Amino acid sequence: MEEKKGLKNQSIIVICGVKNSGKTTLITKLIPKFVDLGYKVATIKHDGHDFDADVEGTDSYKHKSAGAYGTAVFSKNRFMVVKDQKETNESELIKLFPEADLIFLEGFKKSSYPKVEIIRKGNSVESVCNKKNLIAIVSDIEPENNIRNLDIDNKIINLNNIDEIAEIIIQYIDGK
Repeated sequence: MEEKKGLKNQSIIVICGVKNSGKTTLITKLIPKFVDLGYKVATIKHDGHDFDADVEGTDSYKHKSAGAYGTAVFSKNRFMVVKDQKETNESELIKLFPEADLIFLEGFKKSSYPKVEIIRKGNSVESVCNKKNLIAIVSDIEPENNIRNLDIDNKIINLNNIDEIAEIIIQYIDGK
């Protein structure tokens, strides 16, 4: 795999699939590949449920529990913001990473962002994402075992072949 040549534009790639398909695992395997190639990588994860973003016992947790609608913690090298806001979307969060070459979005299967969909044996047997801008399907199901709802010409890549998955993402980025 070649080192990146210097991206002109930020690239956003969705890693999607049904619940427990291995999205986080795949992203955590792809990040070091791209970092080693010189990409500055960020991630944004969609959670369909509300979540607690702070750890019980910390000062910021206490501030939030006391009724603050938002709180921020920062040091010399990083910051964290927790803010209650109706209808937050990924576009707002993408703006927080202007220096990123590549942002992986986890989830977003119905979006029109370019995407890689995971279909895993024992977890799913059909494509459930919006096919617009589908780069590839990654799966541990043999192609001849018919993945349903797969009316695309995209290649099916072995879920464990991280190099090939990274390469198809790079080809997409270079071709856009």
